[in-house]
Amino acid sequence: MSIESKSWVEYQSFSNRSAEHHNGKGSNHGLRKNTLTAMSIIFFIIAAASPLTGVIAIVPIMISDGNGNAAAWDFLLAASVLLIFAVGYIAMSKKITNAGALYSFVTAGLGRSFGLGTATLTIFAYTAIQAGLYGGFGYYAHSLIPTIMGINVDWWVYALIAMGLCLWLALHGVHSGAMVLGFLLTLETAMLLILATGIIMHSSLEVGQHILQFPTVGEIFSPGLGTGIMFACATFIGFEGGAIYSEEAKDPEKTISRATYTSVIFMAMVYFGVAWLITGFLGSDHAVQIAKEQSGNLIFFIASKALGGWTTMAFNVFIVTSLFAAIVTFHNNIARYFYSLGRQKLFWKALGYTRKKKQTPYIASFVQTAIAAVIVLTFAVAKMDPYATLFAWMTGAGTIAIVLAQVVSAVAIFAYFRKHKSDQRVWHTKVAPLLAIVGLSVFFYLTVMSTQMLLGIGSLGSAIFVAIIIAFFLFGLLYSAWLHKFSPENYQRISELAVD
Repeated sequence: MSIESKSWVEYQSFSNRSAEHHNGKGSNHGLRKNTLTAMSIIFFIIAAASPLTGVIAIVPIMISDGNGNAAAWDFLLAASVLLIFAVGYIAMSKKITNAGALYSFVTAGLGRSFGLGTATLTIFAYTAIQAGLYGGFGYYAHSLIPTIMGINVDWWVYALIAMGLCLWLALHGVHSGAMVLGFLLTLETAMLLILATGIIMHSSLEVGQHILQFPTVGEIFSPGLGTGIMFACATFIGFEGGAIYSEEAKDPEKTISRATYTSVIFMAMVYFGVAWLITGFLGSDHAVQIAKEQSGNLIFFIASKALGGWTTMAFNVFIVTSLFAAIVTFHNNIARYFYSLGRQKLFWKALGYTRKKKQTPYIASFVQTAIAAVIVLTFAVAKMDPYATLFAWMTGAGTIAIVLAQVVSAVAIFAYFRKHKSDQRVWHTKVAPLLAIVGLSVFFYLTVMSTQMLLGIGSLGSAIFVAIIIAFFLFGLLYSAWLHKFSPENYQRISELAVD
């Protein structure tokens, strides 16, 4: 029996034992099979990236603190490398069908220790980004709600309300979440098209004259490139999450591939086009200064100028719904990572419990909601700005962590296909993974080097910030070694993957 076939048998046996397990308090009834279409997974991927959030909340940071007028081109650089990474990633997803996604891939390619390290790193990344999104949600809701309802409460109250709604959706099932996300994504995409049309039609500002100007090489590779790349990568985070839903997808071999490629290409076109129009609208001589002055309100300022005052309220409404859509997706992603680890009894086994009827990982959902609440309330008690600190810092930290996880995954994909000759396509299994390793490693270096500029906390503070991120990866490695010595049965479960 081959290694892959043996792994499949081991996993099937483990899954059956887990599904039958019942201790009177909770059970693992599995995840609901054949639930999600390619379009549903596209909704989850794009919602995690949240195009409107990327434009309204992230593009201003890229222009003001990144490489200014060249910010739009950061999206093309990021998308190019991520599409190359996706080639090997998708080839791997046809061999490994598991809700652990990157964790499962790294385990198969580099072994248990690196797999568990990647799992803890990815969970940290998604948790940090989700916490940052709650900060963004609270920031924009705090501006919106008093205007339309006359209610004025602290930003963190809105964040906690969003947590409750998100938890309810997650417990109700991913299919319901996909329908909600599809509706919200349709609205936010329409708003971005309206904004782009307004900028183009606003001839009085001679936008076309600026739009046709290309940035110089010096502008693209300015000192702010690292910050620009960091946040450009942040706008694509979640695209690697397609494989998380492979156990719930219809025809996962085709579904995951279509959803991943479609999502990255769609997002690259939207981000690049709108960001290029924005810098053209502001003018090459004034873009950075205006972005610094307007900060998180930059797009409201532009929309008001190009479309009229009515758009300020509309965009404020849709940035709140856009952020909520992203929060729902990251909640589902984190819950499935927790579920995968709990199902294998690597951490608290209750994380692997699912509801009997809805088949959703309810314990994992409650746990990660509690973690998010602690982070948000910590920033609230410290009276830190939800946009400038919670959103920017946590999104930056999560991006660095996920890029590192992608680097490790690219190495694992290359190593896996070197060991297992199940796929002989040279581009998919050798060339693309190697190019991805190089490209993502450069991105990781640039994002790490940009932390001092982003945080404004000096070289020592920046080093501590990056060390904390890497510590989560090292924790997984050390925990794996502990399991190997003191809990060999649970250590063995790390390799119990669903291999086709």
